[in-house]
Amino acid sequence: MGVILALARTPLFGWADTPPTTVPARVTTIDGLRGFLALGVVFHHGAIYHQYLQTGTWRLPPTRFYANLGQVGVALFFMITGFLFWTKMLEAKGRPNFPKLYVGRIFRIIPLYLFLVAIVLLAVGVSTGWRLNEPAIVLVKQTAKWLAGGAFIGGDVNVYAGTGLISAYVTWSLHYEWLFYASLMVTAFCARNTTLGALAPLAGLLFAAPLLHFHPNNMSLACALLFSCGMTAASAKRAFAERRLDIPQWCLSSGAIISLALVLALFDGVYSTLPILLLGFSFMAIAFDATIFGLLSTRPAKRLGDISYGVYLLQGPVLFLAFERSPVRSMAMQLAWLHWTILLIAALALILLATVAHVLIERPGVQAGQWLLARWSLMRRPSAISAS
Repeated sequence: MGVILALARTPLFGWADTPPTTVPARVTTIDGLRGFLALGVVFHHGAIYHQYLQTGTWRLPPTRFYANLGQVGVALFFMITGFLFWTKMLEAKGRPNFPKLYVGRIFRIIPLYLFLVAIVLLAVGVSTGWRLNEPAIVLVKQTAKWLAGGAFIGGDVNVYAGTGLISAYVTWSLHYEWLFYASLMVTAFCARNTTLGALAPLAGLLFAAPLLHFHPNNMSLACALLFSCGMTAASAKRAFAERRLDIPQWCLSSGAIISLALVLALFDGVYSTLPILLLGFSFMAIAFDATIFGLLSTRPAKRLGDISYGVYLLQGPVLFLAFERSPVRSMAMQLAWLHWTILLIAALALILLATVAHVLIERPGVQAGQWLLARWSLMRRPSAISAS
């Protein structure tokens, strides 16, 4: 991690200094957290690859730390989504510009996602020799699932077993992100009342937590609880916006670290009630500006945060290329330290790729969405001539 942070500090990554969107009152600590979460998922999948090369089976690694590392990353990403978008609902008093919100999400998420899908389909085509192994209509349906922006979880294409392996199976999380965005059309009504807007996320948390306790690893319930934790943090942050919390920085940072360490060390899986609540406590501290002793406010952390979507989404192709080549595969299978050396090199290459994708795909995508919204706004206004 020190090597990655040192590289991210260099001027080579200056491209990533400007965020892709202009968001008022950004929470610096959350921006700095994103990159570490994405890298946690990368190293989680690196550990999975180590046993995949040995056994041919894609499953959680046997060590609790690496098994939980990726789940913690995704869980906190869901909390960040809940925090950011419930903050928008509260600021808009439950009456947000939904077309602007959804167009913004589409142009923020889809361009880079389609780039990933193009890589996946290209890899499948090359691996199958561009032969049609399915009826054409079946292939069209399989491809359409992948092209749906994550709304559906894509499966194998053209009888290529393990198509999802090319993407490291990361796209499943987008399915739950879209469901959350859709739910805002209903939950936004709660934000029209100040008291209800503050209590609704807490009610969701209190509803989902006991249900998940009796149905652990139910992803729908787990995601509902994760989003509720983020939304509760947003309500708490807004409630205390006008008041000063005299909690020392070292206390906030220590609490966040201890809660996170407990989850990584003590639980067999993150998607159950107690680990999620512990992560929620850690996230609450970070939302209230716990810098983790200054780490989350450093320039490398901010840069990695800006490219975190690319790091998360594009890790699959990079890991696939790194470990599927026969000589590298053989070296990685022989010695553990060689495997982790290859993974570090792959992670550095991934950061470079994510930075380029951030500049050439993500930002232009966001700008295209802003242009479309501006044009749509102009078309809805009566012209000066007709008005006169």
